[in-house]
Amino acid sequence: MKKNETDNRFSPTDLERIVSETFVAQVDYHETVGSTNDRALELSPAAEDQFPLLVLAESQTAGRGRGTNQWWSSCGALTFSVLLATEAAGLPTERWPQVSLTVGLAVCEALEELLARGVPTTSLAVLPMASLKWPNDVYIEGRKICGVLVEAPRDRQGRLLLGIGINVNNSVNNAPAELKSTATALCDLTGRQVALTDALIEVLKRLAERLQPSDLWNAQVREGWRRRCLLTGQKICVDLGVRQSEGVCRGIDDEGALLLDAEGQVERHFAGVVTRLE
Repeated sequence: MKKNETDNRFSPTDLERIVSETFVAQVDYHETVGSTNDRALELSPAAEDQFPLLVLAESQTAGRGRGTNQWWSSCGALTFSVLLATEAAGLPTERWPQVSLTVGLAVCEALEELLARGVPTTSLAVLPMASLKWPNDVYIEGRKICGVLVEAPRDRQGRLLLGIGINVNNSVNNAPAELKSTATALCDLTGRQVALTDALIEVLKRLAERLQPSDLWNAQVREGWRRRCLLTGQKICVDLGVRQSEGVCRGIDDEGALLLDAEGQVERHFAGVVTRLE
């Protein structure tokens, strides 16, 4: 193994650490899987005593994004899904529309912590801030580093699935040509590789903090959405399926809605595919 490389596999000891140091109760681990979300959906009916359940894979062959989008990943990416029992987790149905944003906020905070490790205190102020591209992507320095896909199994009420894919040690130098200018990875930002187990544990700890019922969507969380909104002030198009709406993004409101100023009329959108126009 080269000096600047790390082992991107998960050992039995790694899996034990994940359970002992985080809020997950069970790990369903695979070297390769089609999609961690699909695997978690398969396990949902039989997972009664295993919540929160973590489905973890070294690689995905059919990772999914929103709609028909696919998530690029290669060796060194961190790809996993967390299956929650919503009643036990204190996640009321009316709050589900904001879950993607809150998960994204937790990932932002985890990535910033990982970026700061080993950096002299005098240099911390110049580290890049992670941003949220409503409703479910995380960007650093204007490039995508993480995608979030939240799903509720149709055949199993009271379950919520958090699918997360983060570019950690999979340098975008090896990505498809069309992604090289729009994506980034933690190793590209730091110039070094990060132990995937450490990265996963940090993300899971932040998730546990941000999804605590006592602090769920409090003022600090809402301010986190607004401060990190990547689209604020930009001209965008929101594709709603039946129509498209263009205007200037005015940020994210307290309910997690994207605010779109369309010719002086502010629209609130809870769903849609957003593209930037400039």
